[in-house]
Amino acid sequence: MKKALILLAAALSHILALQAAVPVVSNVSAAQRAGSKLVDIHYDVADADGGTLTIGVEVSGDAGASYIIPVTALSGNVGMGIAPGSNKSIVWNAGVDWDGQYVPNAKVRVTAYDGSTPVAPAGMAYIPAGPFQMGDSFYEIGIDTLPLHVVQVDGFFMDKFEVTKELWQSVQAWGAGHGYSINAGNAAGSGHPIQSVTWYDCVKWCNARSEKDGLTPCYCTDDAQTIVYRTGNLDLANTNVRWSANGYRLPTEAEWEKAARGGSLGYRYPWGNSVANHQANYSGSGDPFEGGNPPTTPVGYYNGAQVPAGVDMANGFGLYDMAGNLYEWCWDTYSSGYYGDPTANTNPHGPATATIIRVLRGGSWINSASELRCALRSSSNYNVDYNNYALFGLRCARGL
Repeated sequence: MKKALILLAAALSHILALQAAVPVVSNVSAAQRAGSKLVDIHYDVADADGGTLTIGVEVSGDAGASYIIPVTALSGNVGMGIAPGSNKSIVWNAGVDWDGQYVPNAKVRVTAYDGSTPVAPAGMAYIPAGPFQMGDSFYEIGIDTLPLHVVQVDGFFMDKFEVTKELWQSVQAWGAGHGYSINAGNAAGSGHPIQSVTWYDCVKWCNARSEKDGLTPCYCTDDAQTIVYRTGNLDLANTNVRWSANGYRLPTEAEWEKAARGGSLGYRYPWGNSVANHQANYSGSGDPFEGGNPPTTPVGYYNGAQVPAGVDMANGFGLYDMAGNLYEWCWDTYSSGYYGDPTANTNPHGPATATIIRVLRGGSWINSASELRCALRSSSNYNVDYNNYALFGLRCARGL
């Protein structure tokens, strides 16, 4: 990287307020530190609502046309829990993220998110619109991840917790009286997440949950989107989805990863680059449910009220168990090469051709800690027919 790499950039907040004031970033400046590969970034941020903010940094190499340069080696007033104020400072170690690569026309963008707008439905969190770094630079033999690249998604809502046994059974019972055929699934006990559910049943269950709550269901059996999917095992395609409907649906793979990252700066896990046994349920984590059948933890177990007391493992968007406990079904048909296509980088829904192989994310109680990373993808061995596999659960998304 050469001297005078960084130009000053206009600040930007991605969040459009519906119910509360928007955080305002201003007075952004950025300059490479003489004789080093460190970049000093300064900014002011105000928020009339008070509280702490999640601050992000993006870097463009083409004068702001795209923000795709990896930006993870950051320190200072960045990430979650940042108080509003003046003369905030961030140090970017560009030598780690972008060593030796000359960028003649760079821009730096600072973003702020206050987690409060728009108001999310009960039990859900708002995931703001905007770009994020999808994928992982960490390589491990036999582990499937995507290369680092930038993806843009619209704002959406996401369940804070994995769907519980009680919620699943309530919707299933309602659906049985309204034309739905949905299997019962299993759970380790009260308050535990539902598991051993197929992708087909999860999609039908989302529709039943939508209709039960008076919302428009998302999944249909025809391309005209007139027949609601209620029975059978159908390999639906993207054309079968009412993407603008307000009902519940499985998150896309891109939505799931953005939600899992919690506004973090490309960390491997929802809270940072390492994981300890008190932070998530994985193989050998030693939680009190390790001997269960299966050894899932109740949803929200890591909410700060458990051991160790006061350690709350919600991510920056207020979501729990995005790492570990159960794999979570996504909408997308599985493909190893789909995200290599540049056209798949704005609100991607996965490959157009529907198959029996669908994406699972998040890792589970059977996995090692390294397999809980935000970027981890399931292998194609995990398909929609594995309804007796006690590793698979779900959480729902909703469009705005």
